[in-house]
Amino acid sequence: MIARFRIGLAESPTPDLVPQLRNFGEYLHGLLAGKGHLNMKEIDAATECFWVEVSEKRYLGEVATELKKRTRPDIPDSHFTIERVRI
Repeated sequence: MIARFRIGLAESPTPDLVPQLRNFGEYLHGLLAGKGHLNMKEIDAATECFWVEVSEKRYLGEVATELKKRTRPDIPDSHFTIERVRI
């Protein structure tokens, strides 16, 4: 594994935000197919966060860019955060 990203809620989980987090995970699963690994069981059970793992260096830049575009904290209604966790 080259990199790990934690995708989480920017605020406390609520009954409205948890399904949005799961839907976002499913969306990323399709978007990053073959480039980043997302565990669907983990996403389906997520209440605060889930992980995206990149195992090939050639995909790291592309995956990081896609995740950053979709978790932008400068958007007022953005509910998600991204954190790269060093391995």
